[in-house]
Amino acid sequence: MEPNQNNTSELSVYVTNSEAGGQTLQQRPVGLTITLEKIDRVLTDVQAQIKHLRLYSTNLRLGKAQLAGMEAKWTGE
Repeated sequence: MEPNQNNTSELSVYVTNSEAGGQTLQQRPVGLTITLEKIDRVLTDVQAQIKHLRLYSTNLRLGKAQLAGMEAKWTGE
């Protein structure tokens, strides 16, 4: 369904500053706003997953170093 000027349930209205110094009302489809919100949520989730994976990678690296140290100790190196 295409949004139109008469159906305000499908439009998001916001105020912007015009070049002449006044304010003007702008309209955009609500679907676009919802899509941007979904993208922001996905981005936040991806950033949290990246943070978790970096921590996991660090822990694996530390564990690997500890194992190498214990192995060297056992073999007498």
